[in-house]
Amino acid sequence: MPTEHDEVQQPELLYHQPFSDEELAYGETIRAFLRREVEPGYDEIGTDSAARHDLWKRAGAAGILGVSVPERFGGAGGGPLLSVILSYELARSLAYATLGSSFTTDLATGLLVAGGSDELIARWAPGIMSGEIIQSTGISEAEAGSDVVAIRTTAVRDGDEYVINGGKIFITNGDIADICYVVAKTDKEARGRGLSLFLMDLRSDGVTRRKLATMGFPGGNTAELHFDHVRVPAGNLLGAEGGAMRQLIATLAEDRIQVGARALGQAELAFDLTLDYARQRHAFGKAIVDFQNTQFQLASMKTEISVGRAFLYEQVRKARSGIATASESAMCKLFLSEASSRVIDGCLQLFGGMGFMDETPISRIYAANRVLRIYAGTSEILRRSIAKDL
Repeated sequence: MPTEHDEVQQPELLYHQPFSDEELAYGETIRAFLRREVEPGYDEIGTDSAARHDLWKRAGAAGILGVSVPERFGGAGGGPLLSVILSYELARSLAYATLGSSFTTDLATGLLVAGGSDELIARWAPGIMSGEIIQSTGISEAEAGSDVVAIRTTAVRDGDEYVINGGKIFITNGDIADICYVVAKTDKEARGRGLSLFLMDLRSDGVTRRKLATMGFPGGNTAELHFDHVRVPAGNLLGAEGGAMRQLIATLAEDRIQVGARALGQAELAFDLTLDYARQRHAFGKAIVDFQNTQFQLASMKTEISVGRAFLYEQVRKARSGIATASESAMCKLFLSEASSRVIDGCLQLFGGMGFMDETPISRIYAANRVLRIYAGTSEILRRSIAKDL
């Protein structure tokens, strides 16, 4: 007969393969940091800028930030798959549904490493690794979400600087970030080929911010940014002028795989909490786990989680081999985000009235999970992308 330990999904199961020993060690480091530094008081961290910066500095000291910075700049030289582990571990933590995406914006370090000059990397990498510098990525606008070509923010060359005007919305960490990787049009007539990527210091003159209240992540830092004649050094252009689309496409598969891992982590956490609750909660003289309806629901959830994990493993293997396609990464993110939603909805139902209470973690997990079907490509956009390859 299975024991209680056998029934509860352990986070280590994510790492049967295809992860290396070094990647497993990175996951253990993140997990230990979250348990030691974040989970005991995540409700008290809130959205205070000083508290968030202190948290990032502690994350830097723990060695979980800027892991893709090359060794010659003092980094670990890790690959993009480490962002999958970071995203998964954060989602497996009770703190995620309150604090939001937080450290997962570290994926943006790859934009600096891939497109920045040696001078630019040398300037910003130490602060990124130490947690002194919080990153954000500015792509979405009010009239341009998944349709990147519709971006209206402009960047006009003026001597040794670019003058940027416009704004960005739904920016993770935008309320507290120090820098932002901003996509802007340098050629209004060239559509996608007219988009360029800049590293902007958000402490520059002309930058204003507005914090946005969200349905989930009560302690998160989502914001709207406005740029009024913000001057950015020409050396802060990442890659070639007009090359933003190529740079973004190169990281798109990685982003969607790491969001899929986050969806899986949330589903696993919700399942664990629900299975434990079903064993303890009694109704009509017996534990609710002993009702056939409960068992059937849990069986369906377990199956969806297992299928999703297998799908994620396959995409990680393909990404490592350099054969991951945009269509497959879209399918991975689509399936895992929607399967996660089904699992968590079923979990909340088994909690009954307690599931509707904010003091019960499943209620925040439920609210936080909803955005996974929206960012990094809505489910509708992903289906469109997949269909184009048929």
